[in-house]
Amino acid sequence: MLGLLHPTSPAWIDAVEADLETMLQDHAQCELKAAHSALSLVGRYGGDHPAMVEPLVALAQEETEHVGQVTKRLTDRGQSLGAPTTDTYVRRLARAARAEHHDGYPPLLDRLLVAALVEGRSCERFRLLSDGLSDAALRSFYRELMGSEARHFALFSRLASDAFGVEDTRARLATLATREGEIASSLPLSPQVHG
Repeated sequence: MLGLLHPTSPAWIDAVEADLETMLQDHAQCELKAAHSALSLVGRYGGDHPAMVEPLVALAQEETEHVGQVTKRLTDRGQSLGAPTTDTYVRRLARAARAEHHDGYPPLLDRLLVAALVEGRSCERFRLLSDGLSDAALRSFYRELMGSEARHFALFSRLASDAFGVEDTRARLATLATREGEIASSLPLSPQVHG
């Protein structure tokens, strides 16, 4: 599903249910990082790839709206946003992509495909939340967000294909998806979007 080769264990829901507030705090921070990442891509590559600017700015706006939605759910539970934590999954995936630049793939292609895989993993996790959480309102919330994450995966994949061609994009995605599966399966199950 969405380029993922290793599904999340259903036991991840147990880790989330045991510490839902930490999950919501992590989720809000992930949305902030996603907005920042989209704008970073615009700032770094928008001049050379102007077709990416409008969709990535729109994506950053949507991610920012999601920050507000998740933060409201935290506030309703008497919790606050909390300080950002390191996303080991994203960091390791980005490092794996950088380590293989010698394969001749451009850094922008890797950044777009890493973003696509992160969105794909988020979509998969949100599906688990929408099916497995005991809180009906949160199940509904994550069902809605699941669709957004799927669209974001498609957007990053399309931007990569448009800029670098379908064949190179598919080949590189296959390699990075293998790395993503190795990373995702090696991390302990924790109450984090990517943990």
